[in-house]
Amino acid sequence: MVRPEKAKGMIGVIAAEVNSIEQRQIMKGIIRKAQEIGRKVVVFSNLYNSYDYNSDLALENRIYELMFSQDLCGLVLIEESIINEKLRELIRGMLAKRQDIPVCAIGMYVEEIDFPNVRFIDSDDARDIEELTEHLIQVHHCEKIDLLTGFEGNPAAERRVNGYRAALERRGIAFDPERVYYGDFWMTSGEKLAARYISGELPLPDAILCTSDHMAYGLLDKFLGAGIRVPEDVLIMGYEYIYERIYYSPMLSTYQRARIELGISAVEIIDSVANGVEPPAFTAPRGIHVPGDSCGCGTDPVQLHAELEALRVKQQYEKWNVLATVEQQLTVCSTLEDFIGVLGEHQFLVRWVQNMYLCLCENWYDTGAEKPDDILTCRSVMPWNAGQSAITCRKHDFQALFARSPEDSVHYYLPIFFQKHFFGYYVLEYHGPDTYDDIFRNWMKSISNGLEFLCMKNDIRYLLHCQNLSDQHDSLTGFYNPRGYESAVRARLSETEQLVWGLALRTDVLQSEVSPSAQQKQIERVQLVSEILREAVPQSTVLGRLDAHTFMAADIPCRGEDDCRFFRQKLLSSIIARTNLTVSDGMESVICVTAQLPAASVTDGIAILREKLDTETEMLMRQKSHPHAAALFAVRNRLYREIDLSMDEVCRQHAFSAGYFRQIYKSCFGVSFHQDAISARICYASHLLSDTVMSIASVAEQCGYEDYNYFLRQFQKVTGVTPGQFRRKNG
Repeated sequence: MVRPEKAKGMIGVIAAEVNSIEQRQIMKGIIRKAQEIGRKVVVFSNLYNSYDYNSDLALENRIYELMFSQDLCGLVLIEESIINEKLRELIRGMLAKRQDIPVCAIGMYVEEIDFPNVRFIDSDDARDIEELTEHLIQVHHCEKIDLLTGFEGNPAAERRVNGYRAALERRGIAFDPERVYYGDFWMTSGEKLAARYISGELPLPDAILCTSDHMAYGLLDKFLGAGIRVPEDVLIMGYEYIYERIYYSPMLSTYQRARIELGISAVEIIDSVANGVEPPAFTAPRGIHVPGDSCGCGTDPVQLHAELEALRVKQQYEKWNVLATVEQQLTVCSTLEDFIGVLGEHQFLVRWVQNMYLCLCENWYDTGAEKPDDILTCRSVMPWNAGQSAITCRKHDFQALFARSPEDSVHYYLPIFFQKHFFGYYVLEYHGPDTYDDIFRNWMKSISNGLEFLCMKNDIRYLLHCQNLSDQHDSLTGFYNPRGYESAVRARLSETEQLVWGLALRTDVLQSEVSPSAQQKQIERVQLVSEILREAVPQSTVLGRLDAHTFMAADIPCRGEDDCRFFRQKLLSSIIARTNLTVSDGMESVICVTAQLPAASVTDGIAILREKLDTETEMLMRQKSHPHAAALFAVRNRLYREIDLSMDEVCRQHAFSAGYFRQIYKSCFGVSFHQDAISARICYASHLLSDTVMSIASVAEQCGYEDYNYFLRQFQKVTGVTPGQFRRKNG
């Protein structure tokens, strides 16, 4: 099916504890319909969904920030799944900012989110309860029917009372409010009511209709223990079929709401509105009566077989998870590579999943970071994907993962956090209308605990190398720390009326490896880069290390943009040559920017430089998403260390035609291979002119130029100055 351009986009699903049986049913309908019409689905759900606010779990709700992705054409809100009032308020506030796309809310009407773009749909629980009451009257000839419902005043509980009353009155049975008992939709309500019947405080009716299965289970348990026979002494019926009947006796007769149909309708509404078409009027779908022994109808053997089969599968996975040692193995990992390897070995513990991604924020290992970085590095943990390169993307870029997935896949995003430390997301990929189950929460706990241990080991290794010097200086480099840097720059700006230029340098860009060797390499690189930076500037320059990978310098020797360009050229050429980046992490792992610092605000100056770094990083991310990125970046790094590398040699090695290679190289880097080869030679020449005493003629020869005058012309064309002027200016 070919879809119009305006119809593109994914459907996002906002839910809480989406692994619960009610949400899983809705998800089946959503996924089934989305796959039918060619829509991708991304699901955002927390893990715990506690009734009361818990500060230790608050960080998991960052998952809902993903709803702001521009990849989405609409949102389905499973409103009834969100039971914590603070979380309700949080999501309502976010939805208020997402009125640019259609939203379909499944559940009861909520005035606070009744925005112009929101449509509400729900099953008709009053009609459902009316049908169950009719069944008791017409099939089982009951007249004295007690009703156990939820909280008094709760809209859902009262609607169910209304359905019960309507059925009685239609059959000529007077409604008696004394036969209506209010509870909390949970087993304790059934247990308390059962105790009143058992004690003789209340006479046994013909039947008890419970508006949730859990309340009915409480009744069955108490009656069984007290010798009250069901259905001989009293009939019991439940509501909200939750696949747990096998644990209670007798088998409960209940009702399954049409949740799959609700999911289907939600997708139809979103798709229609996204395509600019008014969807058909919504009609609440009818559920089905699931017969059981508690009302005397008897259990359907086909239904029972399906329940038993599901139970056996659940028990098998629970057994595997209980006996597995994945948590212990994760906590002893010393590298992220080992960590992913352990997850891959135990991937079978997650029920019927097709793929799983560990998506970590760029600064995930930084326990002191004020907030998680928006840049993610995503790695498939499946062992058969071990050869795949990591995907680097913004957290809202869902297309990055879908690029490697089948068209009909669905991705579940789940938060990874440990108390106040947010690591990123764990993403499950399914290719059919399925979801993970309850035991998966243990898997997520193991990942969170393991990552926290890895961070602690990283911090300990760092501390073993570094001791605090003062509250103003960075312990590893001797530069100012953030607090000291701001204070020193403020003082510098106040004592001069001249324009002050600043520089920001980011190292290990898009790198997030944590291991003893990576930690040691990072420490050595930080020390070397700080040494190069210190050599490149006058003593009066204010030097700071603002975080693990970001250096800043204020009052660098520049009088304008041209001077800054020369300075960057000198600095980057020295760093590339002296840190051997083209062999290790790639020259793209270092970004350098400059800007004029505003005299009025040090904070604004830092923000300007950080924004420039982020812009450059964003550009790098786009380059890294190129289909041939791995090969092209390898070629470029080789080009900057082998000045005589030819395009013919590259094309032979990678089986590219010359024309195609020229095309993809320029599409990735925005510059032709030929021009980049010239830049590579001039970069090396800049290093030699700045850091050695070689003659200009020797520099030209060292850089592969047989014609000295041709070297002079090319150098001046690239840098704007002659080699002699460059050496004097940067001397």
